[in-house]
Amino acid sequence: MELTGHHRKNSAIFYFCCFSISYGWLFFNGLLLHQLKPVFFLNRLDLSLNVLFLTGISKAVIKNYYLQLILDILYFILPLLLVFAINTKKQFSLAIINSFFNLIYALLLSSFSVLSIEGFAGWILLPLLFIYKTDKGFYYALHSMRYIFLLIYFSAGLWKIRAGGIFNTEQMSAILLKQHAAYITQAPADWFSRCINYLVIHYKLSYLLYLFSTIAELFFLIGFFTKKYDKLLMMIFLLFVLFNLFLMRINYFSWIAFLGCLWYAKYKEPNHEK
Repeated sequence: MELTGHHRKNSAIFYFCCFSISYGWLFFNGLLLHQLKPVFFLNRLDLSLNVLFLTGISKAVIKNYYLQLILDILYFILPLLLVFAINTKKQFSLAIINSFFNLIYALLLSSFSVLSIEGFAGWILLPLLFIYKTDKGFYYALHSMRYIFLLIYFSAGLWKIRAGGIFNTEQMSAILLKQHAAYITQAPADWFSRCINYLVIHYKLSYLLYLFSTIAELFFLIGFFTKKYDKLLMMIFLLFVLFNLFLMRINYFSWIAFLGCLWYAKYKEPNHEK
């Protein structure tokens, strides 16, 4: 079956559903701008962030509660408008606006909170899928984004080899101890603290978890040669997300939106220009 405008619409809906859940998570955890009510920002070695700070928008956001609220509302409304604009003349402009606005919002929010901008990568990159109005353009954009997603997770496995963590049997124990030091100190009798302590003490067991996760990340290399295992890659990634959420308390849910690229990559290249 060929990729059609119907698939493009469905992929946009899937993107918005994932985005809505991510937005809801921010809302219920009090992490939106108007909920944080920031009083200071943290700078870092990031060219785009420093260029943004030169405009003075960070100070304006800190001083103006209504600006915080407007940015939070736009952050939700723009993806919704994009869904309705798919297969229309406004698709191109709304896709660009979404990507650019989400980049600015992510830079600001990550500088006002403990959130990492890496968690917003999907909301910055995925709107670019909908720049193209033709089925063939969407087909190539979809596959390009698929390769970017595969490269990110394959390179994560390579980095564990390059940094030497894969050769250190105590690596995972050290990561767990550093990640949960505050929690273990505050609630040493809690079941989660006991679970972490057990894995830290039994470092060979925790190393196996680290080894399996590295192998899983390296397995994404196969996606560059065939799409036959894309469903398996999707299952591996979902297990990876659950593993990190339970054991590391790191929320990678926003990256699930990239799975739409793997799912729709199974369709053939369109032979028309609609």
